[in-house]
This record gives sequence, C-alpha cells and structure tokens, in this order.
Amino acid sequence: MIKEVAFIAIAVSDKERARKFYQETLELKPGYTAMEGAWVEYELGATTIGVGCHPAWQPSRDGTTVAFEVDDIDATIAKLKERGVTFDLDKTESPVCWMAQFRDPDGNKLVVHKRK
Repeated sequence: MIKEVAFIAIAVSDKERARKFYQETLELKPGYTAMEGAWVEYELGATTIGVGCHPAWQPSRDGTTVAFEVDDIDATIAKLKERGVTFDLDKTESPVCWMAQFRDPDGNKLVVHKRK
C-alpha cells in the first residue's frame, strides 16, 4: 500500500525560466538534476519537488497545487511581491492556517502557507 509521497512533479515549458523562478524568486536549493537540466529536484524537508520539462507532462493552470510552509507569511508575501509575483488569492484565513495563492511562469498554482 501507499506509505508516503515520493515526489511532486511540476511541469514547466522553459527550464531556464523555471530554474530562475524556483531558485532565485522562491530561493529553493537545487539537489539532483537530470536530462541536461530539464529536470531539477528540490528537497524541502521530507518532500521532494521535481520541476521539469517532460513531453508526458504539460503545465496547466488547472493542475496540482503545491503549498509551501513558511515561518512568516506576511514577510514571504511581501518579498515575493517585491520580486514581481502576483497573487491570485490574497492572504486568506481558515480555522487552521493562513494561505495565499500565486503562479509560476507557466501558470502552475503555488501557495504560501502558515499553520496556526
């Protein structure tokens, strides 16, 4: 049976644009790379985020959403806005968290998230 998430894949159309966004804008540190840089894995705690150009996976504005846990959601939102990120969903509160949604350059949904 299923015991854990192995990785989350985010399809992109331009490996250099994606690398710049995920490494410079979001400040993720690259780990394993393959396919001449068309696939890059970022280790975040126990989760691996794979970002890549692959013919079987196409970017979609309606696909999977990845939520990144942050220490200070307001500071993170401010920093991302300074870097040109536009939010689709401004900071919203639920009974258990705060979150705000934005998109990568291919339109994939991403969320900054802070548990209460």
